[in-house]
Amino acid sequence: MTTATTASATQNPPRPPGRLGRFIATHPRAIDISLASVLLAVWLLAIAQDVLGRPGDPGVNADGSYQLWLVIARYVLAVAACAALALRRARPVLVFAIVAFVGVITLPFGWAGATATVIAAYSLGAHQPDTAERASRVAQSAFAVLAVILMVIGIAVPHIGVGNALFLITIYFAVLALGISIRERRLYVSALVDHAAAVEREQEQSAQLAVADEREHIAREMHDVIAHGLTVMVRLADGAHSRLDGATGYADVTRAVEHIADTGRRSLADTRRMLSALGDDAARSPQPTLAQLPTLIDDFVHAGLPVTVQQSGTPPASAGVQLAVYRTVQEALTNVLKHAEQPTDVRVELDYAEGTTVTVTDDGKQDAARGADAGRGIRGMQQRAKIFGGDAQADSTDSGWTVRFRIPRQDGSTQ
Repeated sequence: MTTATTASATQNPPRPPGRLGRFIATHPRAIDISLASVLLAVWLLAIAQDVLGRPGDPGVNADGSYQLWLVIARYVLAVAACAALALRRARPVLVFAIVAFVGVITLPFGWAGATATVIAAYSLGAHQPDTAERASRVAQSAFAVLAVILMVIGIAVPHIGVGNALFLITIYFAVLALGISIRERRLYVSALVDHAAAVEREQEQSAQLAVADEREHIAREMHDVIAHGLTVMVRLADGAHSRLDGATGYADVTRAVEHIADTGRRSLADTRRMLSALGDDAARSPQPTLAQLPTLIDDFVHAGLPVTVQQSGTPPASAGVQLAVYRTVQEALTNVLKHAEQPTDVRVELDYAEGTTVTVTDDGKQDAARGADAGRGIRGMQQRAKIFGGDAQADSTDSGWTVRFRIPRQDGSTQ
């Protein structure tokens, strides 16, 4: 198990690959304006070089030259279409309607309008803000209308022809389908990012709740430890006071012992009042010690775990340390029972020579859920170890899993 956390999906969303992709993603407005400007420059140049038309066509003189109004109209239409393309992300449906109209009107005069319509068709498929179903219906309806108009023009205008009309329809359909596909993929990736962020938030909340719950349990357990010590102190002080009561020459000592007993009682009452704020008075039942550890091991053996225990040194006398050791072994073996697949060797090593060190190893195969559960369990162990100035960690190995829990020698205690 690793204790490192991944970066938040909301803080570090996926970035497009390559410098060009990142520039396009971060400067969409500048890209659209640049694209429209380049297309407009090429379009105006094409109009300027197109000096002869077909005699007999509307706006064409007998010598083939264009009438002034037609030239001006072509310039105006080109500017209008390119200006609309600058808004292709914000208003894709309106832009497609304008550019497609201009493209159909200017089709007899060249392919510049058709090129602008290709860009508008892509934008129609890729940049609609509506839901996927509505966006697809709008795109299909707009394409159907344009296809019918192009077929009518291909049939009615001989020098365009049905073949060119079908060619344009095919190009528009392919580009529109590409835009729709890219839009759906973008929505899918966005949904994945949002889902990952939601899962991460849920995991963080679960971790916080687990830590809070573990602290609550530790607080109750510490109450038992402190209450035991205070109770012993009060009883010893009361016993000393009864022996000294009435003895001459020990008045100061008698008052000191009486003060110790009174202070112990007040501290014990304060501790109980503080614990009552946790709202579970029933949790004050006696907590397990190392004396119950063999019973715990037997329970796991009967459940099918091949557990062996090795102990060295003298166990600590501290009830709090004993409880921490018991809970660590219990948590580690529970994870082995839940997640290790067919373990053949589960070892619990208890080393009390220098402080207290608990090592639990197994050779079972890991499943996918073990890391998450171990993450919650190790946080509880770390909270317990921190109380005594120690640490805890868990790591996967080539053969299984290892949990280590260490508490240094406690001053004033026998270990």
